[in-house]
Amino acid sequence: MLGKLFLKSLLALIVITLICAAYTEVVTVIGQTFFSKQANGSLITEKNKVKGSSLIAQPFTSRKYLWGRQMNISLGNLNGVGGDTTMYSTASQMSPDNHSYQTTIKQTAHVVQQLDPQERNHSVPVDLITNSGSGLDPDISPRAAKYQVKRIAAARGLKTTVVQKIINQYTKQRTLGILGEPRVNVLQVNLALDRLRVQ
Repeated sequence: MLGKLFLKSLLALIVITLICAAYTEVVTVIGQTFFSKQANGSLITEKNKVKGSSLIAQPFTSRKYLWGRQMNISLGNLNGVGGDTTMYSTASQMSPDNHSYQTTIKQTAHVVQQLDPQERNHSVPVDLITNSGSGLDPDISPRAAKYQVKRIAAARGLKTTVVQKIINQYTKQRTLGILGEPRVNVLQVNLALDRLRVQ
C-alpha cells in the first residue's frame, strides 16, 4: 500500500515538474521569438551602446533635457560589505495628507517653476512634482512635456516647434484607443534631442 502511494506521489511529482519546465520553456520561446525586445528589457541602444530602457525612468537634471517624474533615488550596497554600489528607486509610501509629503511637493513645484519661468502663468503639471507608484515610471503626460518645451528650446538654441515635433513623435496614445492616457517617453525624447545636436 505504501509502495503504491509512494509511486503515485513520485509520478505526480514528475508530471508537475515536466509541466512546469515545459511551461517555462514554451513561454521563453514565445517571448524570445515574438516579443524579443520586450522579453529582454526593451533596451534602447545607439552605436552598440545601451542607453537605457524604455520601461524604466532615468533622472535628468540638465536644462536642455525633458524632465520626467520625481524619483526617490538612493545609492546603497544591497549585498553587504564588499558588494557593488547600486542605484535604486522606491515609492515614497507617503499619504497625500502627510505634512512632510506636502512640503516636498511645494518645494519641488517651486524648483520646477524656477526652471521654467516662461510658464509662470500656468500651474505645474502634477506628474512633474509627484512620484509614480513604482518610482520608475518612464513616461509623463503630453501636458507635462509641453510645459518644458520653451526651456529646452532656449537651452539648445532650437525652435519650440522642433522640440514639440520630437515630443509628438514619442507620444503614445491610449492603448486600443481606450486604455490609459496619452504618454511621452522621456528617455526617447532626450536621445532624439541629442541626435539633433550631433547631426
